[in-house]
Amino acid sequence: MKKFRDKIIFIIEEKWPVSVTEIAKYLGIFKKGMNEKKRKAAIGKVIYHVKRLKEMDKIRTKKIGQTVIIWPYDIEKLRVVHEMLR
Repeated sequence: MKKFRDKIIFIIEEKWPVSVTEIAKYLGIFKKGMNEKKRKAAIGKVIYHVKRLKEMDKIRTKKIGQTVIIWPYDIEKLRVVHEMLR
């Protein structure tokens, strides 16, 4: 479990902002041509770990429509500092 979360964190830090589907594609668990049941299982697995990472304050998320956008927590700190400097 921890290794899977480490992979997810690495993807988020390298490719931010990303969505849950993009993370699943980068991990190789979401492919075109998959049946609906397997696709939902792959997305559900990533969503579970994204929620745990959010609870640990390692990432931030924002829901836009039906898509969840994810970025690292450190970037949020930089945004706050930038606003303070203005």
